Amino acid sequence: MAKFQLYTIVAPCFIILVCLSGMETGGKFTWLQRDRFDEVVGKYINAIKGHNCAPRSKADMMMRDDIVTQIPKANELLSKVFYSNRSVLVHMHNMALNRAFFMSYILQRMNSTEDYSIQPNLHYLYMSVTADINANPYAINGSSIVFDQDVYYPNWLTNLDFNKTIPLFGVKGWRKDNTFAQGNFIREPNRRVVQCQDIGAGNNKNYTHDGYKMNPWYDFWLPDLDGQEDKSNKFTYSVGIRYSNVTGKFIKEDFDVFNFFGPNLPSQSEKDIGKMPVRFTVPYFDCGKSNTWKVSAVAPIVDFFPRYSNYTHMRRQRFVGVITMDTDFMKIDFNPCGVSAGNPGPSYLAGVARCKDHTGCKAKSGKGYGRGGYICHCKGKYVYPMDIQGPYDGKLIEMSTNEERANSFNCIRGDHYRVLPIVDQNADVTVEFGVANINTRKKRSLLSINETDSVHYGSEKHGKVEIRERETVKETIKVEFEQNQKKKEKKKRKKRTTDYGDRSEFDQMRFDRMIRIFRQKVSINKDNCKSVPASSLNLPGDAAYDVENQFKFQGATALRLSHFLSIFLETVQITDNFGNLRGGGRLHQDHLFGEVLANVMGDHRILSSGIFFEPYIFENTDGTAKELFGPYAFKDRGVAKAIDMAGLPRKYIFEDWYQNIKQSWETNTAKLKKHKMNQLVRSDAKGTSSIKFEYYPIGYYAPKYEDGLWSHPKFKCDGMTDNWVMTYSIPFFRRDYVAKKNKFAGVVTVDVPLDNLEINQCPMAFSVANAFKNTARCHKSTKCKMIPGYKYSRGAYRCDCKQGYEYQFADGKNFIEGSLVELEYEKKVKGLFSRFDSLVCRVQGGATAVAVNYFSVLIGMIVSLMIIPKRKILQNVTPYKHIDEIEVFV
Repeated sequence: MAKFQLYTIVAPCFIILVCLSGMETGGKFTWLQRDRFDEVVGKYINAIKGHNCAPRSKADMMMRDDIVTQIPKANELLSKVFYSNRSVLVHMHNMALNRAFFMSYILQRMNSTEDYSIQPNLHYLYMSVTADINANPYAINGSSIVFDQDVYYPNWLTNLDFNKTIPLFGVKGWRKDNTFAQGNFIREPNRRVVQCQDIGAGNNKNYTHDGYKMNPWYDFWLPDLDGQEDKSNKFTYSVGIRYSNVTGKFIKEDFDVFNFFGPNLPSQSEKDIGKMPVRFTVPYFDCGKSNTWKVSAVAPIVDFFPRYSNYTHMRRQRFVGVITMDTDFMKIDFNPCGVSAGNPGPSYLAGVARCKDHTGCKAKSGKGYGRGGYICHCKGKYVYPMDIQGPYDGKLIEMSTNEERANSFNCIRGDHYRVLPIVDQNADVTVEFGVANINTRKKRSLLSINETDSVHYGSEKHGKVEIRERETVKETIKVEFEQNQKKKEKKKRKKRTTDYGDRSEFDQMRFDRMIRIFRQKVSINKDNCKSVPASSLNLPGDAAYDVENQFKFQGATALRLSHFLSIFLETVQITDNFGNLRGGGRLHQDHLFGEVLANVMGDHRILSSGIFFEPYIFENTDGTAKELFGPYAFKDRGVAKAIDMAGLPRKYIFEDWYQNIKQSWETNTAKLKKHKMNQLVRSDAKGTSSIKFEYYPIGYYAPKYEDGLWSHPKFKCDGMTDNWVMTYSIPFFRRDYVAKKNKFAGVVTVDVPLDNLEINQCPMAFSVANAFKNTARCHKSTKCKMIPGYKYSRGAYRCDCKQGYEYQFADGKNFIEGSLVELEYEKKVKGLFSRFDSLVCRVQGGATAVAVNYFSVLIGMIVSLMIIPKRKILQNVTPYKHIDEIEVFV
């Protein structure tokens, strides 16, 4: 009995001890320590929600200013490469500047008593904000036009006297989650519903007060009461417009020049963030509206103030409001790698990546604010294990256990690395149409390696100089004659081959076609474009490969204008009236000239933009219909100008880009998607409360980005753009109240420069329409990868070692630059000293194996000398007479 009682006590204790001995103290993830990422999540993201934000202080709902880094600046957009992880911020910057230019222009253009009634009305402002959001479903989640205190003159309040302001007015829109909305049967948000509200009405409406919690954008420029810095904070812009009242004729041959004050234009050397035309807020919680963490791009609205005054000496250029473009903070990428040249500080989240010491860190795009948005790659002189295809995914590293962390994600120390030969490149070798850094590459020098006398024959063609070794002119003529004779004898076309040995993915025929495309492009300019055949002004469509992705946001700018025109023409009737709110109204020609001018002024990648109406659709202020109306803006040596394309001899309705869109949409609008605007307006002039608009919600049909068409590259020889461009065209629609359906109303276009397109020379499938594919000269031991940031030039790629191969040079890199490959190939073709054949990856571990083999050969030779008779020794030594020529790795 006693033994049984002892057993019942000892057995459970023994089991518990065994279990505890098998368990790791603290669990399997003890290596994951709390860091700054967790601090931000705990202090802000998880702590502040829509249900508890109201009693929180303003400081609690604003994050640090070093959490979102690498912010775009206006004076760096032309000189700095912004990668895909900052493309949304750049687009927000450009859109905020776009709307600030428009509002500044239109307020000053219509700054007279006669134009008071035709200024943008309530519908215009609400619909403009709605179009900003609905046209950018994955980039912009909020937009607003907010005016300072007592500076806005409403022309849409019937019970307010002329020349009177209202205390506060600001139209704010944000994307509304319609998951559980009536009619949404699948219960999934479609990102096509916008909630709009006048934030100057209702409770908690004084957004100019410090107690207002969601206004980090206000203090940037408002209130503007001191005129001492007007010259340094504002800039005077000049635009020219040519009007047309009759089809085929302009009213005047010259441009009507109009000067207006707008956001600042900083110099290239300006470092003061306060002098920039667009500034970004810290992440803040949008309490009571979208109830999400936001980051806003903010640009100022400038007016000549006070308005409607004959005492000009009392007026000054003044910031009267701001434009904001909002995006979701959780969608913004951050760089978790350490502070470096590619990740300049200060950055609060720098260094939260968990790469091991012998691996380097690189951020990944499209991961937003989340763990694992990086990769860990082996540093120089380290390689991946044979069974691993690197690099290591940061997401997998963050999910690993203690054991996995200790035994995985390692790199092996390599050995026997080579050093590239030291070359003094005295010969003038260039790569035709190569990236900018190819021909200026710095080389280490060792005299007399390439000191070969050379002479130049012929002329310079397209930036490439033909170089030949010194020889007599007679010999040169003889060689050229024999080459020409061989070409004439080739009467039959040879069978195409793609087998180029160790570089089998390289296609010489495609390479030759690429060079022909480049040569055709550089041969056309604005001076000779009218004298060449029309076919020379067009490049094949596959020469614009990937334009729909690289210029997506420029196309979205046209789509935004299409959405605005569609919602206005489908829902606004001229005679609408809603009690104390004056509705209706028409689009004025100056409104639309301002829209296209803002498109080209707000984005340096848009060369020109236009709105082209169907015949007899656009109406003048007196109700008469114009046969054609096509405001078209372009840049002329940095100055924005615009004309009415109806004044040109050739009607724009016969252009191919117009006909292609019209034929697709004239009789079939079934593909259009319905969008909604939930509109809350003020109940009276004082903004006592916010009420639903009489039409709530307002629905309209508009296209999406994929419904537009990109044209092939063409040289636009029109005396205005005069450049190689690609045109994006998107339709807009109107409501036919007689037929009770929507109809095609016209086309919106933007032209983007071909010079800004990045080409991809890497191998691709046969079905991919890319004129430049399979022209990279990567070795079969490597895989090709495009390098972003180089504009329409060859050599913008890198050759990474495949699995089972390793980089063999001790130069601090782990890949081979395509620009170096192209340069060395040119030298090889010219018979100069070249490293082309050595720019390959070796078999992983091959250096050690080769060294061991050499040692085995040496041992074998010694043994042979000891046991083989002298007569046979002399015979057996012969195969090894070139042993000193075998390459030894250093």
